[in-house]
Amino acid sequence: MRNKVMVLILTAILTLTGVYVYADRSLLALQIGLTLPLQWEDPYGKQEEPIMLTTRPSQLSEPRVSLTPLYYLPESKKLQFGLGYSKHKYQADPSMNIPDRIFHVTVRDADGQIFDKDTVIKTTGLFDEFQRRSINVDLDGRDSIEINVAWISQDGNVLTPIESSSFKVVLEE
Repeated sequence: MRNKVMVLILTAILTLTGVYVYADRSLLALQIGLTLPLQWEDPYGKQEEPIMLTTRPSQLSEPRVSLTPLYYLPESKKLQFGLGYSKHKYQADPSMNIPDRIFHVTVRDADGQIFDKDTVIKTTGLFDEFQRRSINVDLDGRDSIEINVAWISQDGNVLTPIESSSFKVVLEE
């Protein structure tokens, strides 16, 4: 009897794990790097070769998000990467002025110029969400950039960071 219960519990766990992996397969592929977090302006045209700026995913503590490696499209002049986060912790909430994009990402160069014009494509899973980010920035001639990720509230056009983290990326020629 005890063995039957153990087999039943193990079967239930394996079944639930399989259902989770199947349901979140596209999100998991983005999070672990099987699918690159790139956005193509012309998906059927000539695709340029992305340059990998960082080699490892990174984890920010405030806000608690994971970032994929950063990619740069030199012809389109776009920095692209992905943000993964818990959809239960970070979600749009009009009563708290949390906008649908949830996070504001800025890129600052060594001269202090800020780039924040971006596009966002969101993929939703059972427990997590993933945002593909594409920021217009020309990295030619730059030695480094600083990236800031902020969980924000928005009142009209005014963005107020709730939590924020920054990190520096050294660019190699």
